[in-house]
Amino acid sequence: MANYSTFATKKDKKLKVKKGGNTHIWDTRGKGAEKLKGMILWWANLNGAKAVPGNYKVHLNVNGSNQTQEFKILPDPKAEVSVVDMQKQYDFISDINETIDRAHQSIKKIRKINEQLDGFVKQYKDNEQTKDLVEKAKKMKEDFGEIEKALYQTKNRSVQDPLNFPIRLTNKLGHLNSLVSIDDFPPTEQDIAVKDELSAKIKSQLDTFDKLVGDELKAFNNEFNNLKLDYLFIEE
Repeated sequence: MANYSTFATKKDKKLKVKKGGNTHIWDTRGKGAEKLKGMILWWANLNGAKAVPGNYKVHLNVNGSNQTQEFKILPDPKAEVSVVDMQKQYDFISDINETIDRAHQSIKKIRKINEQLDGFVKQYKDNEQTKDLVEKAKKMKEDFGEIEKALYQTKNRSVQDPLNFPIRLTNKLGHLNSLVSIDDFPPTEQDIAVKDELSAKIKSQLDTFDKLVGDELKAFNNEFNNLKLDYLFIEE
């Protein structure tokens, strides 16, 4: 299901309404995966899958007044596969995007956590009372960084860098999306095997991330609170 609104915060989901008649063109694609700011990927497609031919409904809500209209997406008469096969491709690509997006959301969290850890180390590095905690902060940042580096090639700074540094897990899965979405054909057995292998590796990294957040981060916060330290200072 695709949703668009005048209140949406994301640019690609925001409707711009003018006086008089308005037109909105739906690209017939489902939910894709978010590409984070600064990410450089090699031949990776994070776009949503094409809607499968069939019957659909569009709902319009204006100031609490709802209208519904049915419409139909027709299959391309030149298509060489059945609608059933198109559905298999849709499900396959949607599953890929869900896994990539989950990984990228975790990377977004890792970056925010590491910014806070950097701030902590900078503020308390000369405090004898927090010596052990500072070392823990450095180790946690390293552990979170290893997860991000497994999911995404953090050395990429320009479009040429993927030629010099190997692509990582989410890029590989996005590349599979690129290959399968070239036409309407369903994924092959080899495609499915590659997706399952890459998805399992990503899940393993995300499980490690969840454990770090659930155990190490919680323990760090508890130890910090036990020290009853001041967080805000006024420099003389």
